[in-house]
Amino acid sequence: MIPGIIDMHTHMRTVLGHKHAQRMIALAGVCTTLDMAGPLEDILTSIPESGAGVNIAILEAARDGMTISSPRPSEQEQSDFIDKTLEQGGIGIKLLGGHFPMDLDISKSFIDLANDKKAWVAWHVGSTAHGSNIEGLREAVGSAAEKFLHIAHVNSYCRAQISNETAEAIEAIELLKANPNLFSESYLSPLNGTRIIIKDNVPLSKVTSTCLKKLGYSDDYAGMKKAIADGAAGVLVDNGTVGELLKGQEGVNYWESRDTKCTGSFAVNPAASRFLLATAKRDDGSFVVDSFSTDGGCYPRNVIVENGLLLVKFGSLTLSEFAVKASLNGARALGLKNKGHLSVGADADITILDLQNERAYATLVEGNVIMLDGVLLGSGTTIICDERGSSALTKRKIKHIVKAPLSLKEIENRFIP
Repeated sequence: MIPGIIDMHTHMRTVLGHKHAQRMIALAGVCTTLDMAGPLEDILTSIPESGAGVNIAILEAARDGMTISSPRPSEQEQSDFIDKTLEQGGIGIKLLGGHFPMDLDISKSFIDLANDKKAWVAWHVGSTAHGSNIEGLREAVGSAAEKFLHIAHVNSYCRAQISNETAEAIEAIELLKANPNLFSESYLSPLNGTRIIIKDNVPLSKVTSTCLKKLGYSDDYAGMKKAIADGAAGVLVDNGTVGELLKGQEGVNYWESRDTKCTGSFAVNPAASRFLLATAKRDDGSFVVDSFSTDGGCYPRNVIVENGLLLVKFGSLTLSEFAVKASLNGARALGLKNKGHLSVGADADITILDLQNERAYATLVEGNVIMLDGVLLGSGTTIICDERGSSALTKRKIKHIVKAPLSLKEIENRFIP
């Protein structure tokens, strides 16, 4: 039994994925998660149908044509976007540089404004100058300029795009060590997640283009089709209960039937960099990469327990250290004083582990069993919000928790296992 797992990077949305993400994280032993793109309104309105009893904090993505008017919004528009997100129940914003890059000065402006407003700001690194790789990570670290920034899925920038994956992981570790203002997470699955839409014979997402090229396919319709047919890429499908990946001709047929408007996964995360980032420590013994994540939810790669416990069995982490990365560090960063620990006054969020089989046996939120031995029992959703969003959620009769304000000092004062 450990404090309830907090997955610091998932996707709970239904517009770009499917409605079963909450069920999938509950099955995986996750009690609380940080959604890293929204849409905020989509998640809030889907609670009656999709709720599985978990807690969700939400970041709204800054995306041209959806939440902002152009790839170069004015400072006033950026400010209004952040304010609106906070007032409607989100805790901050996400920059989608890997998929939909913006000019560096715009991303930096978003970081500065979010810090001024004490809002959470995360970046899937990448800009119009540098891609979603170790060069983009260097750029993002410099842009933060000692202000708070959540670096999303660090392992994604260590895929041997610039040098080899080990060298990239070591550089990422050194960058994070030198910049304690950064919060970071990494995931343990070989699978990524991306939109596999083809428009005008070009992938809509830059990440998809990069994956196709890395695996030896052309970054066009024919290349994407062949990657799915060969099993190098999977197409995300709602099977009525959870999400699964279709490959081969079955995957191709589904992808084409949807006019390519699908999300999917490539197995592009090297084992060496995942291992190094999961286990690296600072000189004081605290973790370099603060938390585990999955970038999952609706994607079938919610393997914090499965792969994390393998690290424990291997001897790379103790079970206590696993609990710190899987729960406590996320709770501290999010300002959730009653989560991440099992002591007097805690919320009784608990994950019960089957150590022998490396799986979650039960998930409890506020003492209520929401999953037991693979059976889902929970309903509803509790939203974790900034104090500025409490009024709007109250009016909508949405259950919520008001987190403590973002504190850079709390981020930098890392817990030593």
